[in-house]
Amino acid sequence: MKKLVLSLQLLLILISSGYVSGQQYFETSAFNNEYSHLVLTHPTVHNVKTFMNLIRKDLVDLTDTRIVGVFYEHSRYDYQKTREFLDTCDSVKQDILLHKISDSVDVDDLYKENDLSDDFEMIFQHSEGIIFFGGPDMPTQTYGEKTNLLTSIYDPGRHFFELTFLFHLTGGSQDPAYKPLLATDPDYLIYGFCLGMQTMNVAAGGTLVQDIPTEIYGVEYAEDVVKMDENAVHRNYYRHTDMDDALLSGSFHQVDIQNGTFLRKLSDNANPWIYSNHHQCIDELGQNYAVIAHSMDNNIIEAFRHNKYENVIAVQFHPEAMLLYNDDIEFRIQPGDQLQKGKNILEEKNSMKFHKAYWKDFSERFNALN
Repeated sequence: MKKLVLSLQLLLILISSGYVSGQQYFETSAFNNEYSHLVLTHPTVHNVKTFMNLIRKDLVDLTDTRIVGVFYEHSRYDYQKTREFLDTCDSVKQDILLHKISDSVDVDDLYKENDLSDDFEMIFQHSEGIIFFGGPDMPTQTYGEKTNLLTSIYDPGRHFFELTFLFHLTGGSQDPAYKPLLATDPDYLIYGFCLGMQTMNVAAGGTLVQDIPTEIYGVEYAEDVVKMDENAVHRNYYRHTDMDDALLSGSFHQVDIQNGTFLRKLSDNANPWIYSNHHQCIDELGQNYAVIAHSMDNNIIEAFRHNKYENVIAVQFHPEAMLLYNDDIEFRIQPGDQLQKGKNILEEKNSMKFHKAYWKDFSERFNALN
């Protein structure tokens, strides 16, 4: 009943403000003091569905919150698809507005004030938190390296936007004198998943390993990766050699959470099973980040937290993935396997409780900022 009342209230506000089908944009005037605002960067149809799924599954419970998808006009993705999706999905368009950033930035202006600075300050001043989602490899010049032949760069514009946004939020070693936005609101919430974590690291002056199998384990062929210990494999390399469309793109493995961290308190044990899908990872740690979880062999940083801003948290894995919670998503891990469900895997490995606790903690952190 509460969620229905809030949805109806939001719909009335949207109608009165003109933010209905085909016009789901906001400016400062669209913010309402009765609501908190959670920003989703790169609001693709998939990312919107993913976050709304967390709400529908009662994993995320946000009180009096308006969700805002902020997108960069110069990204490669066509956000018209998201607008069309929201227009045809009433249960979603009542919860999400879109905001377009039209100014542009190039690689030489990422780690300093630039043409997007005013946009970032406006969004920061009118929101309580932001999420950075997963995605493809970022341009290597953003962290001062040449491009590995296994690095695949798809959308430079998106990466430039998210990197400079995060630098404005938290600062970085590229300019130690720069005063980040969070210095004026240290409780502001920032969460990153997979690429989101890597972007947070690079924005703070860190670097990346461009390919885990070759650079960390010295393995060059997919047939050899699949023979490795499952805790050393971070995506599904059977997909390199088999054409079965039902093969999962990622992998399930354990992580080692450090004692004394908030993340450890969310799990019955220090080594819950998680879902990951990446071939890159953090190399040199960015300014002011502290590691709170590693891979089981200690080679991969699986989670970190900001030393100054306690609500700035990121994980290399995917606790948001729909396949972990939905009964209608089935897959194979190896060719010839029976179809499986991520929900069943987590429950069988006593790791669903960790994921639910993770999202409960997220919700409590955000709602405490109201």
